[in-house]
Amino acid sequence: MGPRVFNGNQWEDVSQNAASSTAAKEPISPSHEGDGTIFVGIPSFRDGKRCAETIRSIFDNAKDPDNVIIGLVEQNDSEDVFCLSAYCDFYGVETIKKTKIREDMFKILKVEGREEKCPRYNQIRVVAVYNNAATGPNGARALTRKILGNEEYCMQIDAHTSFVKNWDTIAKTEWKSTGNEFAVISNVPAKKSELSSYDSWTGSKYGEVPRQCHIRIADNDIPEFISPADGYAIGLEKPLLSHTWSSAFSFSKCHIEQIVPYDPFTKYVFGAEQFSRYARMWTRGYDVYTPTKNIVFHDYDPNPDGHDIKEWFKMRRERIRKQSLWRIKTFLGIGSEEGVDIEVAHANLGVYGLGKRRTMKQLQDFMGINLAKRSNNFKSLNCANKVWVPYDVSKISPMEHFYYKATDLDPQPIFPLRNKVEYFGETNREPDANQFDPLTLIAETDDNPPPYMTLFVFWLFGLILWRMVFIKTDSSNKIVNKRVLGKKDGAAKNV
Repeated sequence: MGPRVFNGNQWEDVSQNAASSTAAKEPISPSHEGDGTIFVGIPSFRDGKRCAETIRSIFDNAKDPDNVIIGLVEQNDSEDVFCLSAYCDFYGVETIKKTKIREDMFKILKVEGREEKCPRYNQIRVVAVYNNAATGPNGARALTRKILGNEEYCMQIDAHTSFVKNWDTIAKTEWKSTGNEFAVISNVPAKKSELSSYDSWTGSKYGEVPRQCHIRIADNDIPEFISPADGYAIGLEKPLLSHTWSSAFSFSKCHIEQIVPYDPFTKYVFGAEQFSRYARMWTRGYDVYTPTKNIVFHDYDPNPDGHDIKEWFKMRRERIRKQSLWRIKTFLGIGSEEGVDIEVAHANLGVYGLGKRRTMKQLQDFMGINLAKRSNNFKSLNCANKVWVPYDVSKISPMEHFYYKATDLDPQPIFPLRNKVEYFGETNREPDANQFDPLTLIAETDDNPPPYMTLFVFWLFGLILWRMVFIKTDSSNKIVNKRVLGKKDGAAKNV
């Protein structure tokens, strides 16, 4: 029996020639072999214990752990278990000392020598955020760009994930077998609690790979992917083109982080951020594929420390959340705030908006949904035989925006540790870094030192302004005080 997909209702056979039915148009072939390094981005919200287990699983199960870099964005309270500290505890290495100063305050000191004693400590880069400053999944994942270096591949997962043996080799093999430079290997991970069911010939789910099929339209008018997955594939011989994407497991070349970076301005949004980023990926030429085998497993159980997955959201932030949803709806073309020119608003998003390689109309047809009519894909379900949608490779870059006449461009992303210009597929020649718009692709290099003179001028101006305001005010106060004291003394004498 050949490869099949169970769509939640019935079986669909996978047609072997479905992907080749687009005539002469084909995806861009992988450009060249890089150094094979993998950057694993992990956002963690008050989940230090499970996060530590995730990091250990990454290194223990990698075939080549030397080529793995972890980018951890940890959102914690000072009293919480820290992920990196808990990871080093597995090896008997103390990394920090906590001292409780008062009921709501801890003094935290690092332990000298921890870098040498804790295994692969220097392969873990960390951005630390106080939990009260957390703004949701998009905000946390957006921060990983601050610690993304020149790694070739990028993977994103959740902080409670387990890895199969040789996951790094498997993931790269799956990606290469798509024959697509803009391929993204992604699916909703299977449950960690059911690992034994997938792990042996006798397991009831052996050979099954979760695959999302149905797409529903949420109350906020934005499509949602069902999780855990409502379907699964079995017997796949190569990765299968998909119409959904999961932020819980995604593997691709790292140029996706420059071309489709996470939008930090969509704050306090949960659920809607997955379809919005998928739409941005797809319109810029990226394609998602379900892998032939499970690479990671996800812990769907509650946080053992008792913290809720959406604890970062408070009702007082509802106004900001609504603004974020309007921002998403703007580039999806399903509404805008009153009095706002949608084309200008979209253009101001810059790289956070849609691309020009494919249209939203094509995406809706590909997925079987209609945003204007709020119709899902339940009646026209096709989960096994998606057809690749071609685009003009020679004329349209993935960096081109659907709307580009911005009047007030949003701040565009900066990658402090990444100075590598990626290959984007039009030719076999490496592109000239000077050809790129600095507003859409910015990297700090040794050839572009910080503007020290400008910083000095601003510092000097601030110093003068401070002296004029505060020193002069202080002198005036002294004069006034003397006069007041003089009057009091005179009054005393008269008495």
